[in-house]
Amino acid sequence: MPIMMRALSSARCAWRSLLGAIGVGIVLAGCGGNAQPAIVTFVPTETPTAQPSPTAAPVSSAPTAPAASATPEPTRSPTTPTPGPSPTSLLAPTTTPAPFTLTATRAPTLAGLSVEYFTTDSEYVIPGDNVTLFWSVRGADRARIFRVDAEGERLFRWDVAAAGRITVATRRADRDVARFLLTAEVPGATIEQDLLIPLRCPEVWFFDPPPDACPADAGQFSAQAEQTFERGRMIWVQALDRIYVVFEDGVAPAWAQYPDEFGEGVPERDDSLAPPPGLEQPVRGFGLVWRSNPRVQERLGWATSPEIPYEGMYQSDSVEPSVATTYLRLRDGGIMALDAFEDDWEVLLPLESETPE
Repeated sequence: MPIMMRALSSARCAWRSLLGAIGVGIVLAGCGGNAQPAIVTFVPTETPTAQPSPTAAPVSSAPTAPAASATPEPTRSPTTPTPGPSPTSLLAPTTTPAPFTLTATRAPTLAGLSVEYFTTDSEYVIPGDNVTLFWSVRGADRARIFRVDAEGERLFRWDVAAAGRITVATRRADRDVARFLLTAEVPGATIEQDLLIPLRCPEVWFFDPPPDACPADAGQFSAQAEQTFERGRMIWVQALDRIYVVFEDGVAPAWAQYPDEFGEGVPERDDSLAPPPGLEQPVRGFGLVWRSNPRVQERLGWATSPEIPYEGMYQSDSVEPSVATTYLRLRDGGIMALDAFEDDWEVLLPLESETPE
């Protein structure tokens, strides 16, 4: 192969040869195992001779007698040159940059920050009473104590030393437990410790056996009335000015409540309504709720007994009506539990000693 064509046969070799030619004129290029030294000519002075295709048969030329001192070179079969390493630009760094990786950020250590204790000497307290708290924090000079509610919201704060004791008041509205929180912090770290103090019920239930929860207040006496229906009952509580409708048809909601709006000028009954034999139309406050609410009328049906007044009693386990369970004494001495959160009800049987004869 002519020297000039070897210089043009490989782009990689030409690149190195061109750079080398600028400096010294001749470069020995390592472009593969079969590469040969190449002389780069910037302006060709000869017309290159076309080379045969690698698949074409070799063309024989007229025999020429070799010089006496020349040794004929062995004939090599055509091979595909193995590409050498890619050229390295002189304008770029020769090292390969490290791949980009995500490194997890280490959480700061507490560096010796800890709560040695946070406690009280009271086995239990009554809501509203005082309680003494004891604490010790290691690794910080100051700390904070919070009073928190059942949802964990911080209601009040005391800034205190790293160790000590303090007497604070519980809240009268607290039930089940009084909640306190101790916190301490240093740059880059915070530590917290809860303290739950059992509360004794400030009131007692008016019936036995009592529920697990504490009553929100003392039991209240009230004039009440009760009437049974084909599929449920109505209970009027004068002190609450409320009528409770209890359904026994297995459909939710299982009970409802309405204000007692019966008063002067309101008819006691609807004479156009004729109950089936043996059944009754409810009157007065019960009748007004029954006639004004077709759904109540449909679910309850007709009354099966007259309205019967009696001395009742009621009590609740929460001051929030939407989550409270209200307990009503029934005419026969049972206790009706109306659960507002679950929209359900049940009858609790009193102890035999309190069951009226």
